Amino acid sequence: MDFLAAAQSESRYVKEMYRAFHKIPERSRFEIKTNRLIREELDKMGVFYHAPKENITIAVIEGAKPGAVVAIRADTDALQLTEETDLPFKSEHEGMMHACGHDGHIAIALACAKILNSMKSQLSGTVKIIFQPAEEGEMGAEAVIDTGLVNDVSAFFAVHLWSPYKTGEMRVAPRGVAASTDMFTVNIQGRAGHGAMPEVCIDAVLCASALVMNLQSIVSRFSSPFQPVVVTVGSLHAGTRCNIIAGEATLEGTIRTFDPKVYDEVHAHFDRIVKDVCDAYRCTYEIKNVKACGVTWNDESLSALAIENAKKIAPLTEVGADTPFMLGDDFGEYGRIAPVCYMKVGIRNEEIGAVYAHHHPLFKVDEDALPRAVAWLLMNVDSVLNG
Repeated sequence: MDFLAAAQSESRYVKEMYRAFHKIPERSRFEIKTNRLIREELDKMGVFYHAPKENITIAVIEGAKPGAVVAIRADTDALQLTEETDLPFKSEHEGMMHACGHDGHIAIALACAKILNSMKSQLSGTVKIIFQPAEEGEMGAEAVIDTGLVNDVSAFFAVHLWSPYKTGEMRVAPRGVAASTDMFTVNIQGRAGHGAMPEVCIDAVLCASALVMNLQSIVSRFSSPFQPVVVTVGSLHAGTRCNIIAGEATLEGTIRTFDPKVYDEVHAHFDRIVKDVCDAYRCTYEIKNVKACGVTWNDESLSALAIENAKKIAPLTEVGADTPFMLGDDFGEYGRIAPVCYMKVGIRNEEIGAVYAHHHPLFKVDEDALPRAVAWLLMNVDSVLNG
């Protein structure tokens, strides 16, 4: 079957679905409206699906001949971010935005379901399409695994639309491709008081500010330049008025690594710095750390298969090895069941303003990349099932 032609024939459908889901972004673990629309589309196709939870849908397409089970994962969660684009289909949910491409992933997966369903007579084995909640650090893959509905899968594929790569570029890495991700919160307790009497107060803002600066030394002075490490403080909340010394401050951030030994070392430095800084400023503190996901390690044979299929779709200049990024994605958790392959398709296009990074309020997807992602997933699934 010519999968690129099949994907291009569904170009209008995949773009319509992308726009429909872009309008209704929902935060992690609350993707209820999103799943209702997914199920409506699957019902129209006549595709059977499991709905173990309101925010989890697993479509099942069984081929006419027996064979293995292969899965496609599409993440469905959005971000708590106010959209600033001028798109006619911009977010209808205040303070929420699909700013990471997950709306495109849903549309791609639905197009795959539609095409696979039309070719069941040619298909050996079964394809499960996982519409997964809570990929952005909320244990969504774990929730899917806990259903027991994907225990029979022999290979997992996922594609991520990727803004650093130009539209249509196809990249995959036969190694670690996404970092382990922890999310931390540090609550600092001082003693509030009048801004004119600092000597009787314990300034939580001063302590928090010093802590933000000192945490940067973990990467710059305590880890090797040859080891990828990220320590990011994403938010700092403290104080109520200009003339009140704050008695409490809260820092939130993320720690990302690839190597287990480095992971332990970074966390040891983190804990020590928090303690030493808070002690120096006479504050007490509490650390909460949540492990969001481990490293995503691509299977070498699946990656090689994906590269060969990509060469059949795109010019060689647009196909190649992916560079590991410090993004976190819990897709790697499925590796406990079977080999995984995490691929990227470029969506960067200066002519339409699709130049902003993921998680930016002006983030845009070049819709012309969507059919290529559909074709790539279908070719990989077919290669595993039909050889």
